[in-house]
Formats: sequence, C-alpha cells, structure tokens
Amino acid sequence: MGERTPDRPAMSLSVRLVAGALVWLTLMLAAGGGVLAVAIRETVEREFSQRLDAMLRGMAASIDVAPDGTVSLGRPMGDPRFEQIYSGWYWQVSPPGGQRLRSRSLWDAVIATATGGPDLVSRRAIGPNGEHMLVAERDLRFPAIDGPVHVLVAGDLKEVREGVRGFDLLLVSSLGLLGAGLALAVFIQVRFGLRPLRVMARDLDAIHSGDSERLTGRYPKEVAPLAKAMNAVLDKDAELIERARTHVGNLAHGLKTPLAVLGAEAEGMPDGNVVRGQVRAMRRLIEHHLGRASAVAGAGRVASARVPVRDAAEGIASVLRRVFAERRLTIEVDVEDNAAFRGHHEDLEEILGNLAENACKWARSHVRISSRTDGGDLLVTVEDDGPGMTAEQAAEASRRGRRLDEMSEGWGLGLSIVADLIEVNGGTLAFSRSDLGGLAVAVRIPPG
Repeated sequence: MGERTPDRPAMSLSVRLVAGALVWLTLMLAAGGGVLAVAIRETVEREFSQRLDAMLRGMAASIDVAPDGTVSLGRPMGDPRFEQIYSGWYWQVSPPGGQRLRSRSLWDAVIATATGGPDLVSRRAIGPNGEHMLVAERDLRFPAIDGPVHVLVAGDLKEVREGVRGFDLLLVSSLGLLGAGLALAVFIQVRFGLRPLRVMARDLDAIHSGDSERLTGRYPKEVAPLAKAMNAVLDKDAELIERARTHVGNLAHGLKTPLAVLGAEAEGMPDGNVVRGQVRAMRRLIEHHLGRASAVAGAGRVASARVPVRDAAEGIASVLRRVFAERRLTIEVDVEDNAAFRGHHEDLEEILGNLAENACKWARSHVRISSRTDGGDLLVTVEDDGPGMTAEQAAEASRRGRRLDEMSEGWGLGLSIVADLIEVNGGTLAFSRSDLGGLAVAVRIPPG
C-alpha cells in the first residue's frame, strides 16, 4: 500500500475573509456606480430637454403673424450657435402651405418633422452634419392662419455626452478611491480581528517546540473557550501519560518478584530445566515489552523542554568509563555547545545510553559520541573502532526488535527502545561505517 500523501492545507482564513469582502464590495460599488451613472445621464438629458423646451417657448412667443397669414420671427434667437452653419443647434418653423423659416445654422437643410400635435414632443434625430440631436417640437395655432404652425428646436447631444463622460470619469475615480480605502479597512480589520488566532498559533508552536507547556496568552471571549479546552486536553494528556508510566513501572516491579521466586524454586528442582527455561523466556519477554512501553509512554515533544546534549553525553560517558574500566576504553565526547534535544531528558539518555553501551561492548579501545546541528536538525552519532557490520547486518539492524548478537545480552531490547523513541520524536536511525574503523550509528531528529 502506497504512502498517503498529506492533504493540502485549506485556503487561509484571512484570504477567505478579505477575498469575500472584496468581491462583495466590488459588486456593490459596481452596482451603485451603474445606478448613479444611469441616473445622472437621465438627469442631464432631462435638463437638456428642458432647455430645448424653454427655447421652443421663447421662439413661439417671438413668432409674428401678418394679417395675410405670413409668418415671421419677431426677434432673433439669443444663442449665437443658431447663426453658425451646421453648429448642431437649429430651429425651424413650418407654417401650413407656406415657406419654412430656418435658422442660419441649417443653411439649406431641412429637419423632418414628426406627427403634429399641441403637446410637446421630444425625440432623437440625426442632424444635417451627421450629429446626434435631441429635437423638441410642437404645433401652434394662430387665429389668422388656417392650420397648425409646426415649430422645433434641435440641439447637439455632444454636450450631454461630454457632461456625462466627465461625470463618469469623476464617478469611477471616486468609487475607485472609496473601494481602495474600504479594501484597506477590510484588510486591517481582518488582520486585527484574527490576531488572537495568530497568537494562539504561536503559543501552540511554543508548546510543540518545548518552550511552553500550556496556552498562556490573553484571548478574547470568543477564543478563550477554545484555549481553555486545549489546555484541558494538554493537562489530561500529561496526566494520562504520567499514570501510564506509573502503571508500567508498577507492573514491572510486580512481575519481577514472582518470577524471581519461580526461578529460585526451579533451581532446587532436580528436573527444573524446562521451568527455568520458561522463566528466562518470560523474564526476557517482560523486560522487552515493559521496557519498550516504559520508554515510549512518556516520549514525545508535547510540553517538553530543550535538553543540552553535552550534559547528557558526558554523564553517560562518565558512567560507561566506570562500567568498562577494566578494558580501559577511550570514550570521547565531541558535542557542539548549542546542540539541544527537544523532548524529555529521559528519552535522550535512553537513546544515548543504549547506543553508547553497545558501542563499548564491541569497541576495541575507542568510542566517540558526537553531536551537531545540521540544517536545523539534531544529528547525534555514536561510533566505535570494533568490527562494524556488513550491509546485510545493517539491514538486519534496521528491523525493529532484531537481535544483532545473541552473545550481547540486552542489545535487541535496547535497539528496539531506541528505534521507538526516535520514531516517536520524528527522527531517523541509520547505520554506516565509522572512520574509526567500526560501526557508526547516526540519529537525526528534526527541530519540531
């Protein structure tokens, strides 16, 4: 079965909140800007239409009708654009059956009239120069004329478009600045609002790295129950681990005495070889499994501290020098000052003690315990100048619980305990040839 790849982390909560707010903000600003733009365009066009209506009323008031029915304009229109040819501003008077009166700006062109009526009509049309116009027109009746007089005033909508374009530019700029300000406010609000979660994450990292044992920060009331629950879980785990270690120790002591009694009784039996063999097997199995359980029960990094490797290595070297005094072994300690193990002090001593004791058993004269940091990882190496091992033996050594030498009592259990402790602490164990000539056992443990 292949290794299960870890799930990819979900999108950041900050990114989700900011992205959601920005999307909603963009939609609302776009909708509001669109409504404002349409409203302003209609307002400008309405104002433009009212101007044309006012001009149309002024022109109607200045129409003179002679007794013979001749129509003339009593006074000129005040806007000079009516005098500029194809200026986009035009007026036109169409009496029934008579000659049309036109502004000079129309030159020789004629604007087609719509269906007549007494009410004001506003419509769009194309001017003589291709311009888009708004036309205001209506029919007027005079007593001396039989039939309606159609009057119209037309203005170029370019003025409306330019006014609307200027407003649209101002609107987009204003909404853009408003959106940028609101986006910045949302970002600051999200960063400020989620700060307690970032503080909690840092506190959890401190617990994981061994710099702290509990969540000690001040959290707002929305987050405080979560921190309280986490602290309760940490306290409960510590209590369970301590209780498990106590039970394991009690079980070990409780079984050793009956086994010792059985062994003593078997020694006095004439045919007690079978019983003695079974007692030895039971003792070995109990030491094996209880030893591993006792070592691993309290292993790990939760609520742990930084343990200096040098102190532990020198303490173990001092003990081993006395244990193997008759062999006059040189036990060298070469450890960097800043090398530290993040875990329980007992875990480090168990790892170093088992590996160093095994090295002393096989060494001819020299054992070296070294440690350094490598890319943030802690690298601990125990070497000897003994016979070492072949590649096949190294593969056998990697099998958990496998005894390398039936003549070296306790090595199989020791290696199992070491392998379990290293695994619990997230590390790796490797065997190679030492430059001393014998075996080199390298332990690599990551910082967190």
